[in-house]
Amino acid sequence: MTGEPKPTKSAKKRRRKPREEIVDYVVAIEGWDWGYSFSLNRERQPIDPYDEFRHLQVKGRLLRPSGQKTERAEISLLPSSDLEEERRRDLHPVALGSLHVTQDAILGNIGIPQDALTPILQMLIAGKFNFVLMRGSRFRHRSAKVNSLRLETKLTEDDVALEKESAA
Repeated sequence: MTGEPKPTKSAKKRRRKPREEIVDYVVAIEGWDWGYSFSLNRERQPIDPYDEFRHLQVKGRLLRPSGQKTERAEISLLPSSDLEEERRRDLHPVALGSLHVTQDAILGNIGIPQDALTPILQMLIAGKFNFVLMRGSRFRHRSAKVNSLRLETKLTEDDVALEKESAA
């Protein structure tokens, strides 16, 4: 037996992945657009003979976090039948969607339940929704995961408090 020392407990410990920092993203809505397409599915072996696509894009100014290269934001809400309550029980999602920083804008793609589209459109048509609030990871390599989404008519006391903290 050699005279080598035994490894200590600290040498055997695995390094834990540092916790992701959670950031609040707030976008003031300045406009929106909605597109719809319906066609025959031309895939080789389609699951569905039709191809239907709905795409709601909310455009606005990023209020928080400040200090980004651009304040312009375009958030695409993508309705999906996979997110219906009965169908989503077995899913194990990592995020609702993601944000990406480009030179011109912060672009977001976020999945929403298909049945949420109608009330969201009604509120946008009526001019009632004024803010998109998202919570997710901090931008890393120009990308961030989104874990929660809210569309609001006004900022709550908690949202205003967070906004004052970030300005201080």
